[in-house]
Amino acid sequence: MEGERTQESNITQVTPRPVKNTTRSQVVFGLFVGIPAVLFWFIASIMILGIITLVGDSRSKEQCNIATIPVHGIITSDDEGFTRLLGLGMISGARSLIRQINEALADELIVAILVDIDSPGGTPVAADDVMFALHRADKPTVSLVRDIGASAAYWVAAGTDHIVTSPISNIGSIGVTMSYTEQAGAREEEGMRWIDLSSGSFKDAGNPNRRLSEEEQRYFQEQVDTVHTYMIERIARVRPTRTYEEYLEIADGRTFLGKRGVELGLVDTLGGIYEVRAYLADTLGIPERDIRICEPKRGGLRSLLE
Repeated sequence: MEGERTQESNITQVTPRPVKNTTRSQVVFGLFVGIPAVLFWFIASIMILGIITLVGDSRSKEQCNIATIPVHGIITSDDEGFTRLLGLGMISGARSLIRQINEALADELIVAILVDIDSPGGTPVAADDVMFALHRADKPTVSLVRDIGASAAYWVAAGTDHIVTSPISNIGSIGVTMSYTEQAGAREEEGMRWIDLSSGSFKDAGNPNRRLSEEEQRYFQEQVDTVHTYMIERIARVRPTRTYEEYLEIADGRTFLGKRGVELGLVDTLGGIYEVRAYLADTLGIPERDIRICEPKRGGLRSLLE
């Protein structure tokens, strides 16, 4: 018995230590530290690459003499510089486009401007500003329409000296719209009711949560008609291939294929970049081999993907 007690006393009692649960802390660290850090450096890399790309573009001007200004995506008054930096081609800001036009006009190495268009349209003020900047340019300008150059995009193209499109490009769509989806019926079915607390009878006109009155609809239609008339007048002024009345006949919002566009006077030449080069060589009076088209300025993300 004594031997057994001695043997038992020699056995060391080990108390199991609790295993720390680190999974939760690791998840929290990843969510609030790891992921934000990765996103920060990813965005920072894109911005740095974008700046490097823009600087590189400016240094490459010595190798080309035809500035390329892309008008891609929706045309707005300003894109806050993000489109040029990121190079995604979703928005074309008028302020940025006009800056590029002025830079090309001030550059002694640039002898002409190519406007590369692939846009379904945009806002009227933005389009008119860019159109006027191109129209007043003292260097030859030419538009090359890719898949589509409609509405505000055609407004921009009209400001150039010459328009080139593919026979199957979509161009035209001279028209204005302010249409929107009214949700009043759906709200009423859900048991909701609109309470008008506006300071004037037209203050909340166009709110999708209530029905538009006949008076309000006439008010908005007058604005649409006014902008439409102005658009036709401006296009007819800078591109007198048709009179105002002749433009009015086809200014019903329709787009036309490039082939039909030539017949209607909306387009000058069918073709692509080779026809652009031929036109510029003839206009400038230089051999076509001396036409060196600059690559458009792209942002960091676009360059990274390419």
